[in-house]
Amino acid sequence: MNKFHAALYQANLLYGIELNSDKFEEIGLIAWGFIGNKQTRFYKYSTTIDKDDLSVYLPCNCAIIEAVTYGYEDWNYTSNTSTVVGDLHSRFVEDYIEVNKRNKSPRYISGKYARFQRVDDKLLFDKDYGKVNILYKGIILDEDDLPYLNDKEVNAIAAYCAFTVKRKEYFKTQNQQVFQQSQILELEWKRLCDAARVPEYINQNDMNEILEARASWDRKVYNKSFKPYK
Repeated sequence: MNKFHAALYQANLLYGIELNSDKFEEIGLIAWGFIGNKQTRFYKYSTTIDKDDLSVYLPCNCAIIEAVTYGYEDWNYTSNTSTVVGDLHSRFVEDYIEVNKRNKSPRYISGKYARFQRVDDKLLFDKDYGKVNILYKGIILDEDDLPYLNDKEVNAIAAYCAFTVKRKEYFKTQNQQVFQQSQILELEWKRLCDAARVPEYINQNDMNEILEARASWDRKVYNKSFKPYK
């Protein structure tokens, strides 16, 4: 994987385009959004709800919310031995079970599910749950807080930056030669964008999913590699 700014160096190397870092990031992220690829993994994040508006801000790389929980595991609040704060014995039992769980799934977080609504980069809650735990799918970022790119994405974003610069130059100068250059770069961008959307490698699991979609279970040959030999 390459750092996001590798596309800036590629644009300068291949097309002679010079952009400052801020402008490149603005244009490059638009192109990255058009391509649609997102390298993600699961993250766990804990924070405290703002008491004023009952909200929390999400991390900048958050793409999909998997779960939001709070507090302890569910336990009996009422029983023939409960106190004013509930059945403490039940709570201790549940806490003991939670602490001693083994082989937890990467998607597992403890606690009860909280009611929330996502609005832009915030989560809004129906009440103050105190500390909440958020499990989310996040985009893998480099040290500049920008997404990592593969080689095909680097080439596509570089072409989009060159196309954008040349198209803006044409609108300013009305130079037909510049317009022709922008048309060539637009075609190049579209070609490289389509290429970047195709996985660089299809493993056996992905091939199996494709065959599951294309063939019914009784037509599929099991225990056979469906990968091409060449």
